Amino acid sequence: MPQLVPFFFVNQVVFAFAIFVMLIYVFSKYILPRFVRLFATRLFISKL
Repeated sequence: MPQLVPFFFVNQVVFAFAIFVMLIYVFSKYILPRFVRLFATRLFISKL
């Protein structure tokens, strides 16, 4: 049914955008601070 093709692409774009936003949130909230803390600890230990 060709009339459903635009809705399929809108659905794909909405879900891709939602997953992208969720990944950015998870990275900024959980993963990146752990790496920053790790590198800060390594820097502090190497300065001793």
